[in-house]
Amino acid sequence: MKKTLLFSLLAGTFATASHAQSEFSEFTDNPSAFTISSDKNTLEFGGRASFYYENRFLKSGQTNLKKNGFDVKDLDLDMIGKTANKFTYELHYSLVDMITAAATQNTAAPTSPGFKAAYIQYNGFKVKIKLGYDKVPFSQSSLMHEHETPNWSHSGLTGGDFFSRRDIGLTLNTRLCKNMINLYAGAYSGMGETFFEYGNDASGTFEYMARAEFSYPGKVNYNEIDEENSSVLQFRVAGNIRYKNKTQPGGASTVTTYPDAGSTYGLNFIGGKSTVYGGDAIVKYKGFSATFESDIVNLQPSNAADALFNGTSAALNKGKVKAGGFISDLNYNSEPIHSTLSVGYQNLNANDLVSGTQEWLTFAYAYKISGFNSCAKIEYYLPTKEDAVSNPLKYTGQLRVGYQVVF
Repeated sequence: MKKTLLFSLLAGTFATASHAQSEFSEFTDNPSAFTISSDKNTLEFGGRASFYYENRFLKSGQTNLKKNGFDVKDLDLDMIGKTANKFTYELHYSLVDMITAAATQNTAAPTSPGFKAAYIQYNGFKVKIKLGYDKVPFSQSSLMHEHETPNWSHSGLTGGDFFSRRDIGLTLNTRLCKNMINLYAGAYSGMGETFFEYGNDASGTFEYMARAEFSYPGKVNYNEIDEENSSVLQFRVAGNIRYKNKTQPGGASTVTTYPDAGSTYGLNFIGGKSTVYGGDAIVKYKGFSATFESDIVNLQPSNAADALFNGTSAALNKGKVKAGGFISDLNYNSEPIHSTLSVGYQNLNANDLVSGTQEWLTFAYAYKISGFNSCAKIEYYLPTKEDAVSNPLKYTGQLRVGYQVVF
């Protein structure tokens, strides 16, 4: 039955596509999307396909070359509409995730459920009201799209290991002072991308979020690269916070009930309280752009024996665990030579009760045939400091080379 539904969806929507969302979305824009208009109703179709070759430079003694080879990064379809009565809607899903699920007996990866967006939004009030599944308003880097940069993926801090990037719920958004102030507030399931696997959890509580931004001289879009070669310096600074209390009835273990909802480091979903806060900024001027972001995860597991405490005494851990980090990127875009270069830095700590942090440098270059809608990209990851406990590595560097098309 699941496979029948899957292939029905594919057959019914293969001609509809898009990852970019033109006037409808706060977070991206795709001028090449196919548009159908009738009176005041508009419907856009588009998509994205990208593939790369990956090579990991293994440490001495490592012999498994499974990660070295070709891979599919994206194969996305998207449909976005705008109605005469001031509603917008979107259905965006990943064919790669759905085909992988079908090939593995309908078991999708918990953090890659197939859907990337499925929502409706009402724009008739000063405050926009969105209901459904989409990116949550937290973290500049998470809200930006990696396909609009020379990079192949988000940073380790904002890629989903420290906090979820998407969830189902209600989002309110308004802009003030000639679009210089942008405010968000929302309530969500708190299950993140694993909602499609587990639904709501037994605590029956929400995750709450708020984000406030200030931009100058006006609205600054969620794209990291200064492709417009801004003649006037633009910047945006922002702060955001998210909170949830997922203490389970009877003190039940979330690891047992929801075994893969915590993501790589077990931070995304715990039995207890979770508060994540952070700040970010972006500056653009004459093809140059720089981004900065810091996010801190504060956890209070309700079970004194929680694995996140790593066997430390209550006197030492005081019932709390902290994680987080800092990321920064410096970019230069030159339209005359169709090129964008980027250098990034990451400093991550997956658990303050465990000795060790991670540091990374990232070098990326894109040669653009038609902007980022058709471009070749090359990216090199260099771990300069390894966290041998939280994230032991089998390689000394990683190279990805490939091509992407947005249509």
